[in-house]
Order: sequence, then structure tokens, then C-alpha cells
Amino acid sequence: MTKRGLLLITCLCWACADVTSIEDGRVFGPVVTLKDWFTSCQLLKTRDGAVLFDACFREGALEDGLAAHGLTPSDVTHVLLTHAHGDHVGGLGLLEHAEVLALAGEQPNLDEHAEGRRIDRTIVDGEVLTLGEHEVRVFSMPGHTQGSAAFLVGGALVLGDNAVLTGDGTLAPISERNSDDPAGVVASLVALEERLGADDLVVRWLVPSHSGGAEGLQALTDYVKSQR
Repeated sequence: MTKRGLLLITCLCWACADVTSIEDGRVFGPVVTLKDWFTSCQLLKTRDGAVLFDACFREGALEDGLAAHGLTPSDVTHVLLTHAHGDHVGGLGLLEHAEVLALAGEQPNLDEHAEGRRIDRTIVDGEVLTLGEHEVRVFSMPGHTQGSAAFLVGGALVLGDNAVLTGDGTLAPISERNSDDPAGVVASLVALEERLGADDLVVRWLVPSHSGGAEGLQALTDYVKSQR
């Protein structure tokens, strides 16, 4: 089967999955959701320009999403990748002047799904980025892909494909068929919850890519308890 065919099947699976609905334009503290069919990317406005967590799936959807907030692709200064699967980097072609930041392990996926783009700045676990007036903390989350990441900014925990919120509001790992290392996904979620507590970091919202979000950290805490 072609990659295009596999991607279509994945899209259809996500469209029918038992997850909470993605709400276009929903605000989670400093970030706002840009919905693109079955997935989303997150927009962070700063005094220096716009930052994206991932680049959505389709160029047209990304362009329309930015326009809804008074922005154009040229306003985007940085793209922080939770990972580089095609449904998260499809809009990079519009963002030629934006700096791409990701964990080093994502370059092979970027080569495959966004040919010609390189990681402009390699980020590392625990790093705190200053973007305009915002600080963004980086968490390495190996499992879904080798270089998967999560980001915490202003109380919003951007999870990418590391987890979804199910129809009843509970948190669950991404489907095993969509991850390189399903056991690694679980381990990363457990480690993330422990690190947030150990470092006394405040999480006011959980923000996955393939589902709606949730207030507070409780859904993650409950999931981790279920694994013990």
C-alpha cells in the first residue's frame, strides 16, 4: 500500500475514534487551537510574532486558521514540533522563514514527511525556551516516535500525539498501531506526570493534537494511577 493510502486510512480511523471533539479556536491560556480535520496545531502569540506547536496537516487549513486570528504565514517566527509525522508538518511549506525546533530524533521523520526541511535548532529535554514574553519548557517523550516532545507554556501542556482525551474525558495513550513503541508512550506519560509533580510545575490545561483538551492535570494523574 502507498504512503498516501496508509495516511488516508489513519485519517479515517481518527475521524471515527472515541475521542472528545477538537474545538477550533478554543483557548487554553496563552495557546489557541487551530483545527485541521482530525488533528490540530496550537498557536501562541508573542510580542515578537507568532509561534506554532506543529504546523497542522494541510497548507490551506493552516493559512485559514492563521487568518482567523489576524495572522499570515509570514508572521510565524518559530515552529516547535511535538513530532514530524505528515499530519503535523504538512503546513511547513508555507513557513519558509520560520525556525523549526525539535528534538534531534525527529530529523528522519522530517526528511520523510517534509522533504528539504531541516531542524534549525535542536532542543533538549528540560530546556526552557524564551519566546517573546513566554517561557516554554521542553519534555522528551519517546514512544510515539523517537523524538516526540511535549511542551508546557503558561499552564498549557501541549501533548501532541502522546495522548488523547477519550469520549468520557479520561486520558489514554495514542493507539498502539500509530506508535513506534507503545510501551514507551506509557512510560513517557508516567515519567511526565512524576516530573511535573517533582518540579512543582502548574498545569492548567491538557492539550492533545487529536482530541479536545481538558482542564487541570487530573486526567493525566488518574491515568498514571491506573498504571501502578
